[in-house]
Amino acid sequence: MSPVVAWLRLTLLLTLMLALPASARTSWVSVKDLDGGQDLCLEVDSRRFTYTELRPGETAEATIHGPRRLKLIARYLFTADEARRQPYTVTVAVDGREVLRKTFTGEPLASVARCRGDREVSALRKGYVEIPAGRHTITIGGETAGAGGVAVRLFRQVKRTRDRWMSLAPESYAEIRELEFASGSRSTYYALTADQPLGLPVHGPTTLRVRTRLDFDHRMNGSQNYTLEVRCDGEVWRTFHFDATQLSSAVYVDRPDILPGSRRELTVSVPRGSHHITIHCLRPQACGVAVTVDLPRRDLEP
Repeated sequence: MSPVVAWLRLTLLLTLMLALPASARTSWVSVKDLDGGQDLCLEVDSRRFTYTELRPGETAEATIHGPRRLKLIARYLFTADEARRQPYTVTVAVDGREVLRKTFTGEPLASVARCRGDREVSALRKGYVEIPAGRHTITIGGETAGAGGVAVRLFRQVKRTRDRWMSLAPESYAEIRELEFASGSRSTYYALTADQPLGLPVHGPTTLRVRTRLDFDHRMNGSQNYTLEVRCDGEVWRTFHFDATQLSSAVYVDRPDILPGSRRELTVSVPRGSHHITIHCLRPQACGVAVTVDLPRRDLEP
């Protein structure tokens, strides 16, 4: 193939990709109604998720309507004194016919743990399954060479016509911070302090989604409590109490002296009309909290 032809093909491919409508974009939604196995809480980078634990000989089932793509993620659950490398296999059957069999080697990962107990957990591994049209029964199994079990989560792919939330920039705050995760992705946060609340004008009715992270310094250990108060037009609307731990997988690019806390969320119901929303930190006394504020995209459209 000549360089000119190759360039033309690449240009055409990029043009087609950019021309895809918003409705062609997809996202993953967790399948929560799995039958079988045991619910298991795992904490990953200070965020908690519910997995299904499959002990030897156990399976989990779900009913899925196709055509649809499924994603299965799995982790090995170590028992006490097991070797640090354990092989395990996950299987997926559709209407009794096995369509996926993957064998992995699990190694303990420091950033993931059981919410209760001190047993180690491995990094996640993925597998994908294409489901044909119609109603089908999906059966998930886990096989281990050791005494440990397998934790799984199942996701279905769905079409997403538009981004649901839109970020808002407040009009008053203490400072802007850039949060960088271990993956390299970045998010912009606005900081508030005990002396400087965060404020923004909002036209309702709408709902604000506020994501918050407590500031930690390098001397703070364990869990820390903090209290936020939301006011609408100067009147107290609601008070929120949270606890947080240090987030080990992210840093503030311009503030290395401050460590981000685990994310905690609150929602604010804004009544009809124009209002001024402020968010205040009541405690701790030397309070620092970084936040992002989103509202539904539809509420910004004419």
